[in-house]
Amino acid sequence: MKTRWREHEAVLITIIALIIIAGYIRALVVMSPEQMSAIRAAFAQHDVSFNYFTRILLPQIGCIIILWLAYRWINKGIIRQLTNSGKNYAVTLLMAVLQLLVICYVLGPGINFISYYSIPFGPINLVFYFPIGFGGHPQPFLNNFGGFQVGMFLVGLYLIYALFREITIRFIEKAPFKASYYILICNQATMTLVPFFALPIFTSVFKLVSGDIYYQGYFAFVLPALLIFITNTYGLFPRSEGKPLFRWQFAGPLLFTTFIYTFVFSIFLGPEWSWILVLCFWVAQVAIVTPLSWIDYRQRKGLILHLRGVEAALVKSNANLQFLRSQINPHFLFNALNTLYGTALIEGSKNTAEGIQKLGDMMRFMLHDNGMDFIPLEKEVEYLKNYISLQKLRTQLSKDIVIEEDISEADDQQAIAPMLLIPFVENAFKHGISLTEKSWIKIKLAFDAEHIFFEVRNTVHPSLQNDPEKDHSGIGLKNVQERLQLLYPGKHQFTYGKEGGEFVAKLTLNKINAVKRTVKMP
Repeated sequence: MKTRWREHEAVLITIIALIIIAGYIRALVVMSPEQMSAIRAAFAQHDVSFNYFTRILLPQIGCIIILWLAYRWINKGIIRQLTNSGKNYAVTLLMAVLQLLVICYVLGPGINFISYYSIPFGPINLVFYFPIGFGGHPQPFLNNFGGFQVGMFLVGLYLIYALFREITIRFIEKAPFKASYYILICNQATMTLVPFFALPIFTSVFKLVSGDIYYQGYFAFVLPALLIFITNTYGLFPRSEGKPLFRWQFAGPLLFTTFIYTFVFSIFLGPEWSWILVLCFWVAQVAIVTPLSWIDYRQRKGLILHLRGVEAALVKSNANLQFLRSQINPHFLFNALNTLYGTALIEGSKNTAEGIQKLGDMMRFMLHDNGMDFIPLEKEVEYLKNYISLQKLRTQLSKDIVIEEDISEADDQQAIAPMLLIPFVENAFKHGISLTEKSWIKIKLAFDAEHIFFEVRNTVHPSLQNDPEKDHSGIGLKNVQERLQLLYPGKHQFTYGKEGGEFVAKLTLNKINAVKRTVKMP
């Protein structure tokens, strides 16, 4: 799925340009002979030859076309070059600035020249006239830069908007998950704004509505209605799927958002503003827009719920797959078996049996509990201890390797996502242990009434050239961060990085009730 913001914007600008050009043509068609004679007399009074096509219609249409071409030049040429510049960004930036200066000159003095040629003696009474001159210099040939500042202002204002647009699009498309869902919302919003802005321009150009009350009510009612429609369809209704709608958890946010939108955009009412009118608009939004948005949501429910959930499930499944590959792979199993074999030769069967039992418990956990969204916290802690114990067997003969663990007893009434803590320890053993240099790993797991605190510290060693895992980072802490954003949104704090000669990873989680959250994934 692709973001269509730019395409929808281009469609809107093109529609507006066509509406204005159509307005110029309509003005000629509906012009009475008396009006045409008055215009002809005004030109004759100033000793200027007159032809409506060459003196008025074509210059007007030409100015609109110039504005449209400038818009296309900025978007298709300059902005595309800046976003795809690569290594030669300085040269691209310089060329972009030069092009923008040319555009500013065309939009300022250039259009002033055309408007002066169209009516060199000042404004006349036309049926429809769009102010095409920027700066309105009476004799632009006496000042070749008349209107240049106005052109720069317009271009600069649009560039600020375009920068906001590009940043927003990049943020949406690079979202770690639910990117398709955000793109769907963005496309729906921009597509809806096309007719929203085109309609009042059309009615104004063709003079279908007289008075300001129509436009005040239009922007004060229709604009918040569109925002309420999008908020309900993609926010409130999907979150309440499968739950009763007549409850405060749904009605409260619904009433609040509709009132906020209505109140904020009521500024367009101007002198007609009153609390009674605002409350009437609010009631209409709740009584009319909400049912219509519900009907639209029910028609597109499958797609909306699919895009809301499928990417989350995909990220979760991918993360779990990476956990499996990271923890149980041939390299790890061969190391574990070689460790158990060496231990059996040196100490007999006690440690060997213990190691085999721990490895069996770990594999059982991977096969059964790892398929759940959340598991009892004590099971995760048990797996963590087994993993550490098994790794200690591999490093127990080296006096330069120190492994410290401070793991508190877990509460069996609390839950956690499976294999959420292991990546920190796995990363520490993979990158923090050297058989030739002094190494240490310090693991601390603590709890309070509301939080889980986990910290892992390890030494930092350069990777060996013959290390079979040199180019494989396991699941990686970035993958953990992605999983945390998915499973603990706004309920975790996670930092990692080098501190002095150590690599430190810290995680704080809000506790979750184990009874409610130990659910098997489909």
